[in-house]
Amino acid sequence: MKGRFFRLPFPLFFFILSIYPLPSHSSNLYKYHQIAMGTVIEITLQTDDEEGAKKATLQAFQEIKRIEQLMSPWIWTSDVSHLNRFAGKDWVKVSPETFDVIQRSQKISGLSEGAFDITIAPLIQLWRKAREKEVPPPFEEIKKILGLVNFRDIFTRSDGEVFLKKRGMAIDLGGIAKGYAVDRAFEILTSLGYKNLIVNAGGDLRAGGLKNSAPWSIGIQDPRSAGKVMATISVSNSAVATSGDYEKFFFHQGKRYHHILNPKTGFPADACRSVTILSEDGMTADGLATAVFVLGAEKGYALCQRLQGVECFIVDREGRAVMTSGLNERISFNP
Repeated sequence: MKGRFFRLPFPLFFFILSIYPLPSHSSNLYKYHQIAMGTVIEITLQTDDEEGAKKATLQAFQEIKRIEQLMSPWIWTSDVSHLNRFAGKDWVKVSPETFDVIQRSQKISGLSEGAFDITIAPLIQLWRKAREKEVPPPFEEIKKILGLVNFRDIFTRSDGEVFLKKRGMAIDLGGIAKGYAVDRAFEILTSLGYKNLIVNAGGDLRAGGLKNSAPWSIGIQDPRSAGKVMATISVSNSAVATSGDYEKFFFHQGKRYHHILNPKTGFPADACRSVTILSEDGMTADGLATAVFVLGAEKGYALCQRLQGVECFIVDREGRAVMTSGLNERISFNP
């Protein structure tokens, strides 16, 4: 799983990096940036009211940071941290939003036969240290931790309480909470009357309306050529999320080790290079991008085919691309 957000290597963890408009030609496009959830959040609005846009985007950024306070494993007072401290000991009451995200995570886990699993947090911590040393962890350590990874060991009650079955278990919502935060920021902006916009959180985004009377163009990075866009998808009123093995990785003895882990093996998933998911909401796109990446092209494609309102673009381990038919008229490939 991704598990790649919520931590920054400098002390501006919850604070504004910058917020400024970047007009684009004469189209009245304004872009605003802040740091949150371990990444740069970018909001783009098309409007004639620059001052109104500033105020609206500040509300959206505040909402994202509020969610970060609830769901970041790096914040001691968060729901996630509280739940992890009481793993195997007691039930924990969490906020309705955290409860909902956990339940949505469980649903995606079930649909993907465990390819997406938020109890992967102990493995994420182990591999984070491995990336720092650029040496894979010993198999014995991985095998020991695998006993703590099982989405079926999360129990919930209708009153909003959650229980992790085993001591040492921990959850990480990094593979889905960013999508939820994008959804909430998007909903706030649309409630304020903005129709043409994009909320982008480090590649997990949601687009509404149009850009200059045409759909927004979203680039898909070539997973083996940094900075190169291999294809462009036309998007309107849709969420997009991408998982790729090129985001955080190291080479050891000629083999690539990246951050998207297979919950069943404990090692980085190796069946894909990248997966892009389009869906109606960011939370679904975010979780499915990880799930499909771990499942691989064949099983991942089959899963997307079964789900209503979901499209996928998959680059498999050999670099071959496969996509669902709904993208045929919306995608263009670059030479």
